[in-house]
Amino acid sequence: MPFLSEAASAIKSRFGFHHHPSSDSMSLVQNTPDLLKSAAKDSLVQSSVVRSIGNWDNDEDASSAATCSTAVSSGQSFEFCEDPSFWKDHNVQVIIRMRPLSNAEVSVQGHKKCVKQESSQTITWTGHPESRFTFDLVADENVSQENLFKVAGVPMVENCMGGYNSCMFAYGQTGSGKTHTMLGDIEGGTRRHSVNCGMTPRIFEHLFSRIQKEKEARRDEKLKFTCKVSFLEIYNEQILDLLDPSSNNLQLREDIKKGVYVENIKEVEVTNARDVIQQLIQGSANRKVAATNMNRASSRSHSVFTCNIESQWESQGVTLFRFARLNLVDLAGSERQKSSGAEGERLKEATNINKSLSTLGLVIMNLVSISNGKSLHVPYRDSKLTFLLQDSLGGNSKTIIIANISPSICCSLETLSTLKFAQRAKFIKNNAIVNEDASGDVIALRIQIQQLM
Repeated sequence: MPFLSEAASAIKSRFGFHHHPSSDSMSLVQNTPDLLKSAAKDSLVQSSVVRSIGNWDNDEDASSAATCSTAVSSGQSFEFCEDPSFWKDHNVQVIIRMRPLSNAEVSVQGHKKCVKQESSQTITWTGHPESRFTFDLVADENVSQENLFKVAGVPMVENCMGGYNSCMFAYGQTGSGKTHTMLGDIEGGTRRHSVNCGMTPRIFEHLFSRIQKEKEARRDEKLKFTCKVSFLEIYNEQILDLLDPSSNNLQLREDIKKGVYVENIKEVEVTNARDVIQQLIQGSANRKVAATNMNRASSRSHSVFTCNIESQWESQGVTLFRFARLNLVDLAGSERQKSSGAEGERLKEATNINKSLSTLGLVIMNLVSISNGKSLHVPYRDSKLTFLLQDSLGGNSKTIIIANISPSICCSLETLSTLKFAQRAKFIKNNAIVNEDASGDVIALRIQIQQLM
């Protein structure tokens, strides 16, 4: 696909990205948007992309990064490690991810940055006055995709296997590296361990590996899994099905059992990671992107990739069911018209993006106030984005928020805004529960009850 290679080259040049094949741990976490996006200047690009992924299983593991890495920032070393006990006591995790300065930024402003990392959990905005922020984790530009996945993605898969709804979403200004974090380089399709492969493909590779191991370990229980995926975008406050472009302006519905869902969206059953990658490639090619002054391949919509995971097994004459919904969200970036140069259709898109992100900020602010004992209305229904993510924000979900920031001086105010948003999000209180049900012989149930008495 010539346009993909050209776009990839342009994006890598724009953000100073260079591949370092000799060391995964030294690969830079770049502000490199999804390489499936076109760098077209004036129009949206919707291209069909066909890729062979038949060699998926033939790739050898090219990465052996440990779960804990040491990031070097301004001459200081900070460990970026998973806390094994974190999810036992918490339902919301906030991670800051900082991209490197681009070549263009270095040529204009040198290596000066608007933020300074103080520890593995603290970061300081160096404007006037200085502001210090504390989060669950801070990942600088030296933290690889692989290590971020091991710290954030692996526990998310374990939560899903345990029957918890889970959500991961990337937040930040346009050009801060959100799509790189969530999707990364899936251009090759066959390179399972490409150093720039993002969270979504890595999560599903691990998920199906865990499913296979679980089925083998519990063969006597006749354990079965069913996974169905959907892929949508919210563009100008309309919901579009990325797996079925003919379906547009889909409607949100709410159900006591199902929660909030999209009516008539296409769901595809998947049985392995290759199936998921095919759907990701197909849907990403249909997503709305366009060029702005700040990003040659700027997402003009919010995208949500959802996987519904169902399992069932037998125990003492009773059939048990477990459910989990996994949402992986790539938000469109907030942008200032003066900086992005948005005009006409781009300006309309930016207005709708900023409006939905403002509603998201208000929802989080009100949720934090409620957790502090105040009685407030939470305006979930004021935007399609917040209505769809209602369970993930203040509801039944274990949620990870990755706030992507730019260290560039020219992005200083946007970076401060993102840090403040992430700081508020830390105080959201979700109520995640295991989603289980049972059906079977009433006599068997009575026997179980008697055994427990």
